Amino acid sequence: MKKGFTMIELIFVIVILGILASVAIPRLAGTRDDAEISAAVANLRTLVSDANVYYVTKGSFKAATGTTNAKWGEITSVPLVSTDDTKTAVDTAATAHLKAGGQNCIGVHLVEKAGTTPAHIVFTKEGSPTGACKAVVDSASVKAYLEAKIPGVTGAGVIPIGSTASIYTTN
Repeated sequence: MKKGFTMIELIFVIVILGILASVAIPRLAGTRDDAEISAAVANLRTLVSDANVYYVTKGSFKAATGTTNAKWGEITSVPLVSTDDTKTAVDTAATAHLKAGGQNCIGVHLVEKAGTTPAHIVFTKEGSPTGACKAVVDSASVKAYLEAKIPGVTGAGVIPIGSTASIYTTN
């Protein structure tokens, strides 16, 4: 007599595995979105910290030579993209974009000190975000940056360099 599983037993095992997979896969997708949202918020925090350190250390957002603008890669390791979304953001004179959910989610621009206006970072919400990008923009921690204002600068989303403002709260 041969030992082994019958066809019916194998079918039952396959059906049970299918049921388990149908429950697990949506949960894994949700976990991936949560991880992407957390990563985007953490990247934003890191970007602010890196910009503060660079400016305090160098005294401006100029490159080491002092004649040209620094490259984003000199200031931070946060992955940013250019406006045309075809390459890594290069020059800090241009707005760079933080991606989340496959979208350009938050625009970031560095501004040098001018007169009595302190050096600052300008954050803007990009377009009409959906999915993970919308969750990033809607989180209370990121809203704090998008709604921040400083005297002498028009508009919201402005954080002075050296600011103690933080986005360490979570939704």
